[in-house]
Amino acid sequence: MIQRKDTVLAKASAPEQRRFRTRFLRADDIPALLELERRQWTAEQAAGAADFRARMAAYPDLCGGAFCARTGELLSSVFAKPTHDAEWTEPGSWAQSADLGGPPQTRTRCMFGISLTSVDPGAALQLLAFYYLYLLKRGYSEIFLGSPMPGLKRHLDRHPGASVEAYARATRSGLPVDPQLRYYHGKGWRDIVAVRENYFPHEASCDYGAILKARVPLRHLALLFRLVPVPVLRMLSALAPRLAMPAAR
Repeated sequence: MIQRKDTVLAKASAPEQRRFRTRFLRADDIPALLELERRQWTAEQAAGAADFRARMAAYPDLCGGAFCARTGELLSSVFAKPTHDAEWTEPGSWAQSADLGGPPQTRTRCMFGISLTSVDPGAALQLLAFYYLYLLKRGYSEIFLGSPMPGLKRHLDRHPGASVEAYARATRSGLPVDPQLRYYHGKGWRDIVAVRENYFPHEASCDYGAILKARVPLRHLALLFRLVPVPVLRMLSALAPRLAMPAAR
């Protein structure tokens, strides 16, 4: 992603072969964004209208949504901002990472995913696919994000005093044992840069967060993708849920 704080996606399966439309978000989408936040996050976690306005004003093309092609309902949103990899060498919170203060950053090849919020896995997949292609077009090479670890509290209840760092990096059959880290692993975020205490309020994660890094795929084709129009990128990203998620029978 990914409240804001990035990520716990709803696990409802997409009905039949649901179609989605992705586009950059606008100010008139804020009521739908607030409803999406309300459905997926607690009051403490959820972003507000002022947050959305600030993000759209600072980086309008890094605020995206996936909508149901039939009803127009907003099903997934993503917000991002340029960053520098040096930002992740010191401890910090999600709020610090998501802060939009200071002059806009333009000369960087790194991106921070402020949030990914979704009620439909297919919509989230198509939105992520679009942004992978769009960031490639824009010349970005790495994407950072902060993820909750919703299996952590249960693990610590069973193993008091266990290392949080060890849990975050634990794998089973090559995949992270934590369900959210496993989800992101499947989407390309396979490098754990840091594990931070008091990163954001998330009870099941004991307020810890894992900082993950993914490399934008097909980076060797970046120069070619700069010539590809955004509508074509949208068409290509629409193939992602159809290829990855078989239609219901």
